[in-house]
Order: sequence, then C-alpha cells, then structure tokens
Amino acid sequence: MNCPVCHAHESRRSRKRSLVDYLLGVVAVVPWRCRKCEARFYARPLPLNHLLYAHCSICGNLELQRISAEYVRGWFAFLWRWLHLPAFRCGPCRHKFFSVRPVRRGEAQVATSSMD
Repeated sequence: MNCPVCHAHESRRSRKRSLVDYLLGVVAVVPWRCRKCEARFYARPLPLNHLLYAHCSICGNLELQRISAEYVRGWFAFLWRWLHLPAFRCGPCRHKFFSVRPVRRGEAQVATSSMD
C-alpha cells in the first residue's frame, strides 16, 4: 500500500478506532498508517479485480503457499478438509486458511518446509 502523502511503500493496517472506521469496514475500506510519515488514511486492502482470486483476509497478500490441510485450525476446518478444499499460508502474516477461489496464475508456491 502506498501512502498518499509521502508515496512510501511502508504502510501497515491501523486499528479501527471510531464509528467511521467501522462503517467504512462494511464496504471493505480499512484504515492504514504510514510508517514513514505517520499519516493515517483509508483504502481497500487490495484492488477490486483481485477479490476474485485467493488472498489473505488479514493483509491482502496474493503470494500464497499451498500447504497441507492438517495445518489449518478453525471451527469448520474439519468440514473444509472433508470437502478437500485447498489450504494456503500467507508468508508475511503467517495466516493459514482454506479458499475456494482460484489462485492467481504464477502466485502459488509449493510448501517445501515444515509448517509450525
């Protein structure tokens, strides 16, 4: 995410603090904060055309590793395993999840190391 003030590539998700933050979150617009100039701004985690592909729900990363389904935890993980849905891991935030969306071509990687 690029900062609209200083144009740095060092932005991170900011915590929701006000009613406006929560209302904008309904339409998938979240608060961000630039690490360089400390400016706070609102933007979507990823462009609308990327919503059709598998992505991390926390950071919006499209570069995912395919992992074994046994590493994913959650309330309905047993159901997704039974349905043989593909499991993924986001490298930057280490989030593990299932997705029915297709992987963007050239983005999926085969997991070669053991997961924690």
